[in-house]
Amino acid sequence: MKKIVLILFATLISAITFSQNITKEWVSDSLFLKPESALYDFSKKILYISNINGEYLAKDGNGFISKLKTNGEIEVLKWVDGLDNPQGMGLYKKKLYVADIDRVVQINTETAKIEKVYHVDNAKFLNDITIDANGDIYVSDCFGNKIYKIANGKINVWAESGFLSKPNGLLCTKEELLVLNMESKTAFAINKLTKKSHQIFSGIDNLDGIVSYGKNGYIVSGAWQGQLFTIDLNGNKNLLIDLGKENIITADIEYIENDHLLIIPTLNKTVIAYRLLD
Repeated sequence: MKKIVLILFATLISAITFSQNITKEWVSDSLFLKPESALYDFSKKILYISNINGEYLAKDGNGFISKLKTNGEIEVLKWVDGLDNPQGMGLYKKKLYVADIDRVVQINTETAKIEKVYHVDNAKFLNDITIDANGDIYVSDCFGNKIYKIANGKINVWAESGFLSKPNGLLCTKEELLVLNMESKTAFAINKLTKKSHQIFSGIDNLDGIVSYGKNGYIVSGAWQGQLFTIDLNGNKNLLIDLGKENIITADIEYIENDHLLIIPTLNKTVIAYRLLD
């Protein structure tokens, strides 16, 4: 009994210490319209925010991309518009790639012009994007249970294995592609060369975004219940922030490591930033 009490006390102290190192830095103006995803452009020191601005899966042309400063100030609300349901984004050599239902839109970040569109006729709901060091682009089809890959200017199915269960958030590491499954509440790592896979963790509802947390592992979001978790390199999870009591959704997050800033699109009208200190 004494041992159990000591373990519980140590866990409580650890949780208290960790929570004391998290501070809310800012909440943006309430001008966003269903902000879904955030992506940091290190070269320009700016955040891109995708706005759905309409019903899910509606091809209404209302969607747009915003530019947001790291202090929470909106630089340009409608930087690129005319999209349908912009979701996850990826950046490579001044090209921004945006998942937009059944297409991936390529935007030149210098001119804010749409340069190319990759159409996927059989896609049901393209959701997230990640890009590796080689410039290969991976795109999840949440409702189609597929992962597409853009390479050499062409988009093709890359994976449709049985472990995919409404794949949402993606993240490339050096050798693997990490995939969050919303339906099965699991995360898998897929070797990009062999396509062999293994489970990383399980048990988190509504998995959405995943970002690197440096040497500490990863941060993932449980969107609809408003939770954020740290995942260490062994797959152990720890609740980091719970915004569910405030009815705040935590969608496709971004983490700016140099500034220790965690950026949270809320799928409502704001974007929130927390500072995480070691």
